[in-house]
Amino acid sequence: MKVKIIEWLVFLSFVIYTEGAEDEGRCRLVDDHSFKNLHESVCYLSCLSDALNKLYTNGERKLLVNEEVYANASRILDDMEGRAGESVKYLSVISDAMGGKHDKLEKLISYGNTMGDLVAKVGGLFADVNESVRVVRELLPTALMEANRYYTASAEITRTVWDDVKAVEGSDEEAAKCKGENIGVTEFPTTCGNHTCPLRDNVSDDTLQKYKDGCLEINVLKTPGYVSECLNRPRNKLYMDGAVNNLSDTIKWRGESRDGAIFFQLTVQVQNVFGPLIGPFSAGQPPPVLLEVMSNITSLHSHFNKVHNNFTSLLFDIDVAGNVTTANSSI
Repeated sequence: MKVKIIEWLVFLSFVIYTEGAEDEGRCRLVDDHSFKNLHESVCYLSCLSDALNKLYTNGERKLLVNEEVYANASRILDDMEGRAGESVKYLSVISDAMGGKHDKLEKLISYGNTMGDLVAKVGGLFADVNESVRVVRELLPTALMEANRYYTASAEITRTVWDDVKAVEGSDEEAAKCKGENIGVTEFPTTCGNHTCPLRDNVSDDTLQKYKDGCLEINVLKTPGYVSECLNRPRNKLYMDGAVNNLSDTIKWRGESRDGAIFFQLTVQVQNVFGPLIGPFSAGQPPPVLLEVMSNITSLHSHFNKVHNNFTSLLFDIDVAGNVTTANSSI
C-alpha cells in the first residue's frame, strides 16, 4: 500500500501581526502571499501551551514553598519567643537571690539581651514571609485555575491541529471524505525555530508586545489551502464543546459556515490570555528568595539555641536552679 503525506495540499497563512488592528479590533486577515506549512502552526500553538504549563508549574511551586516556609518560620519564631519570654521572666524572679554575684547576673542579662535581638531579627524576616504568603494565598489559586483552563484548551488545539498534516490519502476526494482503504495517519516531525516562540524564556509585558495587536491568527485558506472535511467536523464539535467553550473572549474558532463550507480559522488573543496572569504569578517572593530567608532564619535559630543553652548553664552554675520551680518556668 503506497502512502503519501498530503503536505503539499495543506498551506497555512500564519502571522504574528506587525500591522495595526482593523476597525473591529480583530487581528488582520492573513495575506494570501504569506504561506507557511500547517506544521509550523504547531510551533506557535505549542509555545502558548508550553508557556502556560510553565506558568502553572512555577506558580504551584511558589505556592507550596510559601506555605512551607511560612509554617517552618512560624514554628521557629514561636519557639524563640516562648523561650526568650521565659528567660526574662526567670531573670526578674532570681535577681534578688543572686546576692553579690553581680558579674554573673550581668552575664545572664547579656544573654537575655542577645536572645531578644535574635528574636527581633527573626521576627523581621518572618514579617516578609508573612506578607508574601498573604498575597500568594489571595492571588495565586485563582490564577492557577485560569492558567490550567487556558492550558487545557491550547494543548487540545495543539494536539488536534496535527490531524491535517498527519492525514494520509489515496486520492483527494477520499482524503476529504475519509473514504478508501489507504486512509491512515503517520508521524510528521517538525523543528520549531526561535521566531515561533516569543514566550520561550519568560512571560512579561515586553515579550507579549512581540505579538502585534496582542493576537495570533491561523487561517488555512480554501484555495490553495486545504482542510479535511472528515477531520475538521469532529474537530469543530470538539472545539465548540470543549477547548473553545466559555473562552470566547480569548479564543475564536470558525470551522464550518452555515452553507457547509469547511474552514480552519483560529484566533488566539494572546494578550487577553497572559496579560491578566502576569500580576498574580509575579505576586509574593519567588522560591529561591524564600529559601534564602529560611536559611537565615535557621541560622539565627541555631545561634539562639547556643545562647539559650549558655543562659541555662549559667543559672545552674550559680546554683539557683531551685528557683525554676518557684518561677513556674520551663527553662
